[in-house]
Amino acid sequence: MKQILRMIVKRLLSFILVGLVLLTIPVVWYFSVGWQSLPQQVPSTQQLYSPAFRRAADEAFTALKQAQQQQSFPALTVSVAYQGQVLWTGGAGYADVEAKIAVNSESQFRIGSSSKAVTATAIARAVAKGQLNLDAPISRYQPNLPNSLWEQFTMRQLLSHTAGLPGYDENTDLSGVWQTLLKQKHFSDVDEALHLFDQAELQYPPGQNFLYSSFDVNIASSVLQHATQRPFLSYLAAEVTMPLQLTSLKAADEPYLHQVQFYQQQSNKRIKAHWPVDLSQKWASGGLAASSKDLAKLGMAWLDPEFIPKAVQQQFWTKQALSNGEMNPQNYALGWRVSRRNFFYCDDAHPLSKELTWVHHGGVSDGAQSWLVIYPEYQLVLAMNTNTVTEDFCTFAGQAAAVVRPFMRQVAPELFSQ
Repeated sequence: MKQILRMIVKRLLSFILVGLVLLTIPVVWYFSVGWQSLPQQVPSTQQLYSPAFRRAADEAFTALKQAQQQQSFPALTVSVAYQGQVLWTGGAGYADVEAKIAVNSESQFRIGSSSKAVTATAIARAVAKGQLNLDAPISRYQPNLPNSLWEQFTMRQLLSHTAGLPGYDENTDLSGVWQTLLKQKHFSDVDEALHLFDQAELQYPPGQNFLYSSFDVNIASSVLQHATQRPFLSYLAAEVTMPLQLTSLKAADEPYLHQVQFYQQQSNKRIKAHWPVDLSQKWASGGLAASSKDLAKLGMAWLDPEFIPKAVQQQFWTKQALSNGEMNPQNYALGWRVSRRNFFYCDDAHPLSKELTWVHHGGVSDGAQSWLVIYPEYQLVLAMNTNTVTEDFCTFAGQAAAVVRPFMRQVAPELFSQ
């Protein structure tokens, strides 16, 4: 019997070794070939919708073009909205480097975890309509949860990452770990994607700690779906996309005429097309796509009390404390982070005269990064996207400071008085 067991183990190890070799060959090949240098001269474009901001727009456009060149982004787009309207959009670089297709204001990017703020928008609409209670057990809306330990979670805990769910690194659902890593399987419904982590161990009792996790928001989208009796993407379209006329806001796996090509980037500033992925496993938390212009419109909609009532806005923009009364370590509210500083994000070297509040969320996806920030005191919103990933998120999002500064200087000169 021992000899038979040894033979079985030996054969299993052989199969595993062969599998690793077969997997390694295409990976090594992919990272060895096909890299190219970015063109030194790239197209750029801007649209100004208010002549009163011409000087600010020209300064912002110069900053945008410098950022694209200095950081070697294949493409970089930015949109600024003010007092309910898009004020300016700008873009530099290529939506598709190989095909020499210039980026423009309609270009659509994967937005990564900025999807969480989009999902929070849909949930806020449901809360305003009385379809959801943030503090009710989610089993009230979805009685057939795949894990009984989830039944007492609340939407508040899920949206503030205090429910106790693991992140990708802590997931102990082994089959789910493999699928979340590969991102090759298509999921047709948010309920189906819950099985990627429904056997995972909880990290702590609900409310007692904080762990940022896309799984929280994936469950929240499923609860929204059951509470409204409408598929998540359908509800998102009806309550957010169509009312705000956000034509580019879609699931990232949906075909879209203006979607950009996504790229890997080497430290020597060479790029190559990112391998194909399917992000349907996490639409709500990291699988949506949008243009910078449409993200800015979405941000501005949070300042419109007819779209999201003020009381609901304040619930979603209030930083959440743990059960012991301590503030969570990321200043996370509900689907948003909220900060108050005397500088712009990643720009503490240039202090302002006084503090201002940012309501914000960033995202990193496969070959793309996104940044959305609302300055509610000044009714100003900025959204920014690129089609590659930098090693340090500040290398990307920190570029927004130089772009927003000229607009903010015109809107709020008191921030710059020394």
